[in-house]
Amino acid sequence: MCKVIQTIPIFDFTMFLGEIIATYAEEDCLENGRPNALKVKPTILMDTGYFDLNNRVGSIFKSC
Repeated sequence: MCKVIQTIPIFDFTMFLGEIIATYAEEDCLENGRPNALKVKPTILMDTGYFDLNNRVGSIFKSC
């Protein structure tokens, strides 16, 4: 869960800056009370693509 701290108008869109105030995880994604990245399977935005822990899984502004 995030809390909006600031909004910044940029041309035709608005950028939102926020603060993470809470996180949630399924019990089966935890090991010793901490998230296990291999079980969570995060998606990361880098450069012009979306990646999981192994591969590019998509491109921004394009359908897969």
